[in-house]
Amino acid sequence: MMKKFFQLLLILFFAQQSAVAQNMQTVIKAEALKMARAFAALDLETYASFTYPTLLQEKGSKEKIKQGVDSIEKYRQQFGIKVKSVLIGNPSTVITYKDIMQCTLPQTITVEAFMGSMISESTLIGLSKDGKTWYFVDALAYNRANVKSKLPELSPMLVIPPMKQPTLIPKVP
Repeated sequence: MMKKFFQLLLILFFAQQSAVAQNMQTVIKAEALKMARAFAALDLETYASFTYPTLLQEKGSKEKIKQGVDSIEKYRQQFGIKVKSVLIGNPSTVITYKDIMQCTLPQTITVEAFMGSMISESTLIGLSKDGKTWYFVDALAYNRANVKSKLPELSPMLVIPPMKQPTLIPKVP
C-alpha cells in the first residue's frame, strides 16, 4: 500500500514538472511572436523592448537599432520589400546558467520584393531572469566570440546552430 502511494506521488510530481516546463515553452514562444510582429510592423519601440538589457546599455545601441530599422524602411520603399511572414519555432530546452534562463528558437523570415522572395532561417537566443519576461538576441547578429563578450551569461551548453544561407525564390514573370 505504501509503495503504491509513493509511486503515485512520484508520478504526480513528474506530471507537475512536465506541465510547468510546457507552460514555460508557451510563454517563451508567445513573447517571441510578439517581438516578431513588432519587427514585421517595423514598430521600433516594441521591438527594442525585447532586446536584452545588457545589449541596450552599450553606447549607441538604441541608435543602431533605429538605423537598422531606418535602413530596412529605405530598402522597403526603394525595392518594394515587404516582410511576408516571421515564423517562430518551438523553444529548445531551457538551461539556467548564472541565474539566467536561456534557450534557442528557430526563426524563419520570408521577405518579398519586386524580384522575388527571400527566405532566411536563423536562431533566436531567448534570455530571462524570471521566466515571465523574455528577451531575444538574433544569433546571426553576433559571431560566437562576439556573443560571449557581450553576453557573458550565455551558457556554453547552449547549442546555436550554424547560420544557413538564405534561399532566393525568383518571381515568375
